Amino acid sequence: MRRAAILLALLVTAPLAVPGCARKGPRAATRASVVAMVGDEPVEEEDFENYVRAAAGAGLGQVSPQVASSLLDQYLDERLLERAVAEAEPPPSGKTAAGRRAEVLARAARLEEITDADLRAEYDAEPARWEHPPLVRISQMILPDRAAAETARRRVLAGEAWEKVSREVSRAPNAVSGGGLGWLSRTDLPGEFEKAIWGLPAGGVSPPQPAGHGVHLFRVEERADGSVVPFEEARPALRLALSEKRSSEALERLLADVRKRHRVAVIEEHLPFPYVGGAARFSLDSAP
Repeated sequence: MRRAAILLALLVTAPLAVPGCARKGPRAATRASVVAMVGDEPVEEEDFENYVRAAAGAGLGQVSPQVASSLLDQYLDERLLERAVAEAEPPPSGKTAAGRRAEVLARAARLEEITDADLRAEYDAEPARWEHPPLVRISQMILPDRAAAETARRRVLAGEAWEKVSREVSRAPNAVSGGGLGWLSRTDLPGEFEKAIWGLPAGGVSPPQPAGHGVHLFRVEERADGSVVPFEEARPALRLALSEKRSSEALERLLADVRKRHRVAVIEEHLPFPYVGGAARFSLDSAP
């Protein structure tokens, strides 16, 4: 599924320009310039080199065998998809190659059939995705011992500015700016401090909290209540996510179907790198 998602993104952003395939058929595989076969169509090294430069920003000799192999697998999938588009029934009506591809993929993914019930099912399937947990924004001071922490706490509770006391006595790395730790959820808080911090109101200062590297004081600067994104607000994101999911699955099905009709194989003897990808290998001994 991950490879299909990557390919889907590439197809959207960089439509493949498939070269004309002269001298088709198994005998084409004997040419040294041919690095793979897609059915009876040869894949020329020059065309693959251009694809690598566009995708990786470097020449074929400048990328690792692993990257080159992965890109070759993607390139072969794109060539297969062009076959699927050419053979689609009814033929797509788009005026450009990218438009025809998008039409075939949308048809296979049934994107126009996405209903509110489908979106609601997606929404209900991942409730945690739409929950915003309660948060606290906190600051800390780190003091050398309990006595110093108690003194600092009394100064703050007596009305001195937290930031002033922090600059004067705290050992926290950001003591000069007040020791802010940002917004944290309850699960973000260290277990040994969670109870002392979570029950504090905005402006509350914790009792001294001993730790291995000093004694901590915490102040809750703000609190934010938890919330749940309602279905209506989540609808656009749900539609986008479901469309991407269905498109990725449809791409996998299209490629699997076209592979049944058009064998894909690389010609290792002609590749300028050791191939470690997943495509089948073409045997030159079997070429007529």
